[in-house]
Amino acid sequence: MSVQITDDEIRQIILRRKQKEKERKRRKKRIALAICLVFLAGILGFSFSTGGGIFTLFQTRGVIFIDAGHGGEDPGAEALGRKEKNDTLELALKVRKYLRRKRFKVVMSRTDDVNVDRPERAEMANEAEAKLMVSLHRNQSDGEGQGVEAWIHSGGNSSATLLADNILRNLEKEGFTYRKIGTGTLPDASDNYSENRYSSMPSCIIEVGFISNESDNQRFDSNLSGNAKAIANGIETTYETLYEKDSEE
Repeated sequence: MSVQITDDEIRQIILRRKQKEKERKRRKKRIALAICLVFLAGILGFSFSTGGGIFTLFQTRGVIFIDAGHGGEDPGAEALGRKEKNDTLELALKVRKYLRRKRFKVVMSRTDDVNVDRPERAEMANEAEAKLMVSLHRNQSDGEGQGVEAWIHSGGNSSATLLADNILRNLEKEGFTYRKIGTGTLPDASDNYSENRYSSMPSCIIEVGFISNESDNQRFDSNLSGNAKAIANGIETTYETLYEKDSEE
């Protein structure tokens, strides 16, 4: 025996289905909202537990100037089939990435294979009102030279020394030999490289291993991201000491 369903009953069935669908969508929205609230609460808890507020999560910190040494018609040091200008740019772009993750605004002297005069690089950093400037280079030697070293202003600025030391110590943890922090220039300790002479903020030149040394090149290539993080962390540690420590006390 067939059951006859009236038009009114059909409308009631359709209405109940629509109501169930609406309720299902409402439940999904409530669940999504709850997940968002839990996530936000976790972020807020972390932010305040580290001494900041919600605004510190999204604020941009100071400007950091990263200089990729040489470029364009200036290849820099050349050895073992490599050109310094290529290595410095590849590393600088990685350093920029990690500094941005730390909420720094990063200004670079170059982002492709072009040459910028050395005094102009320092002037670019000054115009950007950078808090710190790091110029990345590779070293070269006819002998058995290896390891990382830094060059700062001949005046031996303590802030620049701190910046250089923090970076070199981090690179040492990545396997490089910590050679030295030099003042002035290699030929003349009373002279200065343009990056340090003309910059108005703490600055240093970092020689990231010897391009003429196979072992240093291996450390450079196989751990490029680790080296970039080490440099970025050294910059951040210095920035915190020089510019954020007093504001947190």
